[in-house]
This record gives sequence, structure tokens and C-alpha cells, in this order.
Amino acid sequence: MKRILIFALIIFPAALLFSQPGQRQAMTPGDSRREAIEARKISYLTKMLELTPAEAKAFWPIYNEYNRKVEELATISRTRRENIEEIAALSEEEARRLVEQDLEHFETAAALRREYTERMLEVISIKKVAILFEAERSFNRMLFREAQRRHRPDGRGFRGE
Repeated sequence: MKRILIFALIIFPAALLFSQPGQRQAMTPGDSRREAIEARKISYLTKMLELTPAEAKAFWPIYNEYNRKVEELATISRTRRENIEEIAALSEEEARRLVEQDLEHFETAAALRREYTERMLEVISIKKVAILFEAERSFNRMLFREAQRRHRPDGRGFRGE
């Protein structure tokens, strides 16, 4: 298990650096934070999934590709939303287009998840895919709680955690 964790921590951050040649830009403080979170996520998922070396070798490229596409989709949606100043001020037609774009976003995200789930099932079991989905949710909840603690004067979470 330790060997898999060490392998993941060494190989996958390097793979992320070289996965998009020509698109690397100057690092900003947010980039190093994002990379640290990504490294934590890889470590967390590796621990939760208990992948064999063979599974890890086949799984991570698929998962990383899936994550890139999800992030691209989220960026498009976020950019579209940032360009809207006041939803209440939209005309009926503009609101209709916005709702249609939102529905298309969710449909595209669902199709993407199904496609990559099927690809993951070629290399890991359905049980590990289920564990993956829960581990992603758990990791995101953990990050959210940490952010809440950082932004509260008493250092406690939203519910006094």
C-alpha cells in the first residue's frame, strides 16, 4: 500500500505538469495552492481505492482525463455566469437561453460521467467506482469544512465543528 501511495505522489503530479504541453503559464500563488489540493486529492483517493499497481497504472490516466474535461466544462459554465450582471434584469428570451444552457451543462456533465465511468469499469471494479464517487464527495466536504474554519474568527466550522 505504501508503494502505491509513493508511486502516486511521485508520478501523478509530474504527469499533470506534462499533460498539457504548450498551455503552461507563469505560476501564480493560486496555482501552487491548487497543485497542493490536487496532490492531497490524489493521495486521499489512492488510499480510499486501494488500487493495485496495475489498476493504478490504468486508472489514473483515465481519471485525470476525466477531471480535465470536467474542469473545462465548469470553466465554460463559470465564464458564462460571470458575464451576467443581474439575472432578474434578463429578458424572458435571455432567461430562456440561460436555463437551456444550464440544462445542457448538466446533461453534458452526466454524459461525461457515464462515458468515463464505463472506461473506468474496464480497469477497476464497480465497487471501486462507487468508492471513488463517495471519496470525491468526502474529499470535497473535507475541503469545504477546512475553508469554513479558516474564515471563522473562532476557527470552528459552520455547525460549531
